[in-house]
Amino acid sequence: MSADVAALDSRIANLESAMDAAGGGVVAGNLLDEIKDRGSLKVGMVLQFEPQMYIDDNGNPAGYDVDLMNMLAEDLGVELEINNLEFDAMIPGLIARQFDMVSVGLVGRPARLEQLWFTCPYVPYRQVVVVNNDSGIMSIDELNSSGVTMTALTGSTAANLTETRFPNAELIQLDQAPAFLEVASGRADAIVVEEYLALPFVAENPSTSVLNPNAPFVAEEYGAWAVPRGEVVWLEYLNGWLAYYISRGTLDEVYERHIGPTEGMPACN
Repeated sequence: MSADVAALDSRIANLESAMDAAGGGVVAGNLLDEIKDRGSLKVGMVLQFEPQMYIDDNGNPAGYDVDLMNMLAEDLGVELEINNLEFDAMIPGLIARQFDMVSVGLVGRPARLEQLWFTCPYVPYRQVVVVNNDSGIMSIDELNSSGVTMTALTGSTAANLTETRFPNAELIQLDQAPAFLEVASGRADAIVVEEYLALPFVAENPSTSVLNPNAPFVAEEYGAWAVPRGEVVWLEYLNGWLAYYISRGTLDEVYERHIGPTEGMPACN
């Protein structure tokens, strides 16, 4: 056993002892022990966002998040069980304890913090705007108009960002593929979406382009894993796991292999 793994085990053991002395505190149970006893790690994912998480040509889950989940399951000594659902089913499913965590790059917005707990960040996001070239929109400021129609993934951070930054525009929330299609067809003027999804879409759809490509980012954010509220030991384990691999550059290596260059993950303390 390495010194780092031993330190993580000691950290968790100390936390468990403190919680036992306090009568358990807010802990609903020890999900970490439950996962190990069960022999499987149940993860909620949306396998629609290549290259972050998707179904490959052989019909298997693949991508950045999937690689991390396989690493996590291996370290726990359990099998990985992926629950592939639609995006809007992720939070209700986790609250209902259908799975142990959600790995879909959720951003811990205030409304979500009331329902879930979030780990340290594990994936960077750069939000950009893709426009239909016939929309006549040439700048970010032009989006905030009552005559503009925008799309975004239902319930996503991009949808929240659109409502906040462009309150005068009409927002239509859809699944990811239909949201893109609305822009490509000209039925919508623009979509706010992650850069890694935007670039291949624009390359395949010449009727669209990234708005202001020399300085395209509307926002830069980080996504995190979500876990059920009250699961202190499980949250502490995941944060320790992220700290271990972030400090060694492993997450950067996996991200760059699947998605592209990164400026580095923030430290998980």
